[in-house]
Amino acid sequence: MTQPASVRVTVYVAVDPRTAFEIFTEEIDAWYRRGPHHFFDPARAAAIRFEPGVGGRLVEVYDTSTGEGREMARVTVWEPGQRLLLRDTRDTDIDVTFEAAGDETKVTLEHRGLERLPAAEAESHARFGGRLLIAWFSDHMRERTRT
Repeated sequence: MTQPASVRVTVYVAVDPRTAFEIFTEEIDAWYRRGPHHFFDPARAAAIRFEPGVGGRLVEVYDTSTGEGREMARVTVWEPGQRLLLRDTRDTDIDVTFEAAGDETKVTLEHRGLERLPAAEAESHARFGGRLLIAWFSDHMRERTRT
């Protein structure tokens, strides 16, 4: 079996691209689900947050009073309303684009560089990783529009 190199998933959300980007980044702690497979240290993880801008980090927060924790990824592109590119601690890239599509926004998440991971981990990321993340975000967006 050939090891996957990337996974690409897309959802449509009922807001403009800038709002979708803001919700994706500013509300990540509301939509990113807790669990043993989604954090480095799930027992200590109190939150997850972005440090905005190029050079910022995606952080698994252990101390909510200081906001400090473990870096999950580094922001390499931060273009509000257009694109977010992260380089994670395994040297893979998570590229999220936000594109106007009529009254909605097409949000595409592509996780590249999976060939650098052990085969079982690459397969898991290809089958579940990006697909879960984009589904969680989509669920959060639906919940926001219901209220």
